[in-house]
Amino acid sequence: MTWLIAALGFGAGVLSGIALAVVEFGAWALVMPRRISETRSWTGGSDSIRVRAADGAELTGRWVPAPDPTGRTVVLIHGFIDGPAMMLIDRAPAILDRGWNVAAIDLRGYGESQGPYSSFGAREAGDLKAWLDELAHLVPAGEPFVPVVWGRSMGASIALRAAAEDDRIEALVLEAPMVDLRHSVRTVMRNRKLPMAPAFSRLVVRRAARIAGASLARPGSLELAPRFDRPVIVVHGSDDDLIPTALGRRLADAFPSPAPFLEISGARHADVARVGGRQMLEQVMDFLDTTTLTAGRGTNA
Repeated sequence: MTWLIAALGFGAGVLSGIALAVVEFGAWALVMPRRISETRSWTGGSDSIRVRAADGAELTGRWVPAPDPTGRTVVLIHGFIDGPAMMLIDRAPAILDRGWNVAAIDLRGYGESQGPYSSFGAREAGDLKAWLDELAHLVPAGEPFVPVVWGRSMGASIALRAAAEDDRIEALVLEAPMVDLRHSVRTVMRNRKLPMAPAFSRLVVRRAARIAGASLARPGSLELAPRFDRPVIVVHGSDDDLIPTALGRRLADAFPSPAPFLEISGARHADVARVGGRQMLEQVMDFLDTTTLTAGRGTNA
């Protein structure tokens, strides 16, 4: 009997150790994403731009002005596993053709941007305020500054959080939006055949929040949507393997005026723009051109 108790105790200890390792690894992976080496580069020409965040972190990005002077500007925010170059390659040509400037930013902890931890919007929403301050000075004098934020996946949740706090943002494009971080972590764990995914996902997000020193999951997108009463369009892949289409539709319906929901047939989570192609991009730009037609009638200060 003694050996059985000892064996059970040893087994429990091993399982507990494995569980702790899974939680710790997952938490650090969330807040310290690997520095992404993008395999494709933007060749259309751009200027390097930098801002200083409220906590002193230096953030970097790229600025591509429209062919003709304008204050209409689309700010591109990348997702968890990509960077600004991919955002530019797949989206910038269509945006520039419509006469909008493009700014693609490196989130903190990505690319050349400083910042020890990614926080899924807790700090990045404030960073976007600093970016808007800088971009307002880059548009031509006398042109009204009309910023629109286009976020993909994690970038979409950051865009919504920033827009709920900053009324300068005239409209949002939420592409494959990460609606619920814990749900996404749970899905990743299930895809990797990890047991007890619901419990582990909660523990991972909670531990990641402690590391980052900020709440990663709250307020969630479904809580923030009712606070944003300006134009927004949700673009989602029909075969998204991380965020179910139903969850994307739920977010679209959560805005004061339900947002148009553009479903891209056959697209998964990371290839919405590529699968949707020029037709999808034109639909999004039609929406922005129409809904921001009267925005920023004052002069740029």
